[in-house]
Amino acid sequence: MKTIAYSLLLAASLAACNRVEKAVEPPKSAVAAPPTSPMPAAAPQPPTAARINETELMRAIFGDAYKPADKKATATLVIEGSEMLHAMTPVASTQLADGRVVLIVNGAPAADDGSEIASHVSSGILNVYLLRREGDGWKVLQRHENLAELGSEGFIGSVKWVTLGPGKPGFIVSNGGVWQGYSISHAAIFELGSEVRGLGSFKEASSNEGGCGPTSGQCWDVAGEIRFAPEPQQSGYNDIIVSFTDKRFTVTEDKNADFVIHPGTTTKTSARYHFDGKAYVLASGANPVPDI
Repeated sequence: MKTIAYSLLLAASLAACNRVEKAVEPPKSAVAAPPTSPMPAAAPQPPTAARINETELMRAIFGDAYKPADKKATATLVIEGSEMLHAMTPVASTQLADGRVVLIVNGAPAADDGSEIASHVSSGILNVYLLRREGDGWKVLQRHENLAELGSEGFIGSVKWVTLGPGKPGFIVSNGGVWQGYSISHAAIFELGSEVRGLGSFKEASSNEGGCGPTSGQCWDVAGEIRFAPEPQQSGYNDIIVSFTDKRFTVTEDKNADFVIHPGTTTKTSARYHFDGKAYVLASGANPVPDI
């Protein structure tokens, strides 16, 4: 079968599974303020990352069900009213300003022996645990299990720690999948308050590169870069600004039966998402990411 060699942005993001995410600096202004002008308000910083032994955290959460050699535990989760065994794997961790440690754990469908049995269409289960150091050990403060079903292949996606506004830590899960050369990723937003709550999602990227050929017509590769506006709104939450790069191209077949890519247009656009009290919604601009 003829294929085009390319690197899928989404495949890379889904493969990423960092044990500890580093804090992300806010973007710098493209235009420097005049010397006599006051400095612009700084964008809120993400929660401070810490060197955390996730093995200790997993043992505190799951006890003997955690197997260090496999770097996973088995646990029973209630999915749509039914108890189902899942393989629980740490995805990302960080320490909050108040000293609590957050561990995000992926749940994938598992067999009785604990082995993963996720199919391509199986979502991963998002689980969040909050712990605090007590002496030489860890105390589990909160267990938030089965918060959302995200991603595919039994994996929720990659996690980025963010600050949604002053004193409002949170995280974004980039999740999606690849189907017959077509890929898509959504950015799911969560707040780490007294509870963990979802604040909506939007399309972050998509591409048909892997399935595009001479008879496909137009091909595309659209990706967004997420940042937070520096000034908090009246709600106390900062707007999210997504800068999109929209690439369009076509493919033909040469005399050697090889596929040839012909660059088309590259368009830069942006969208601004505002927190309306319940979720982040599109406030201005447009999201150009095609559905698949």
